[in-house]
Amino acid sequence: MNRTDDVQRFLPLAPHAFQILLSLLDEVRHPYSILKDVEERTEGEMVLGTSTVYSAIKRMLLDGLLREAEEPTDEASGGPRRRYYGITPLGREVARAEGHRIARLHRMVRESAVLAEGRGASPRRAES
Repeated sequence: MNRTDDVQRFLPLAPHAFQILLSLLDEVRHPYSILKDVEERTEGEMVLGTSTVYSAIKRMLLDGLLREAEEPTDEASGGPRRRYYGITPLGREVARAEGHRIARLHRMVRESAVLAEGRGASPRRAES
């Protein structure tokens, strides 16, 4: 299996998995930080539950999309140790491929009449 096949086998990504990868593109985070980042970035459109985040992280670790990371030095909370996660090179490639896939889909929607009210071809009538 080549690298392209390796990336393509993950597509299309579940929306929450894509959002988790996006959240980890620039920094390592702990699960609660991921959850809050997704909610903020999507302006509340996607609110992930803790069980969703934890099970997705577990699966993405097994798939090699994420890795456990060291706690950032500026994050010393003094409380119980949090687990931090970062994106792997494969995870970054999968996120990029999913971004391209979504961009192509977006282009198809823009070029179609699906969003134009009162424009475009009228729905076909069932023939008797």
